[in-house]
Amino acid sequence: MGVFNHELKVSASVEELNHVVEWVDKILEKETCTIKSHSQIAIVLEEIFVNIAQYAYTREGDMCIRLGFEGPQMIMQFEDSGQAFNPVEYLSLDTKAGIEQRRIGGMGIYIIRKMTDEISYNRVNDKNIFTIRKTIR
Repeated sequence: MGVFNHELKVSASVEELNHVVEWVDKILEKETCTIKSHSQIAIVLEEIFVNIAQYAYTREGDMCIRLGFEGPQMIMQFEDSGQAFNPVEYLSLDTKAGIEQRRIGGMGIYIIRKMTDEISYNRVNDKNIFTIRKTIR
C-alpha cells in the first residue's frame, strides 16, 4: 500500500458520503492538521466522492479511498472501476468570463485544483486512480 496506511472500500453511492467524511475526519483529528486545511479537505473530498458516485458507473459500483501522510502532506487516493475520466485533462475554468459565456461543468475540478497542492490521474487495469496531495501542517 506504500504511503497509504488507511483504506476504506465503500459503495459508490452518495448515501455513503457521511460515512466517508467521518472516516477521514477521525484520521485527520489524529494528525496535526490546520483548521483551514481540514476544511479544504472536506470540500475536496465531497466534490470528488460525489462526482464518482454520480458519474463513474452506469449501474452500481464500488470505490476505494486511501489516505496517507508524507512529511507535511496528506495524500488521498480515489480508485473506481467506472468509465474512464481524467479530470487532470479537464481544461481550466475561465472564472473571468460571464456566466453566459462559461461552458457547463468544470467548477468542481477548479475548486479541487485551488484547494490542493497537486492532482494526478492514472488509468490502470480498467480502474480510475485519482490522487490529491495537500499540505496540512
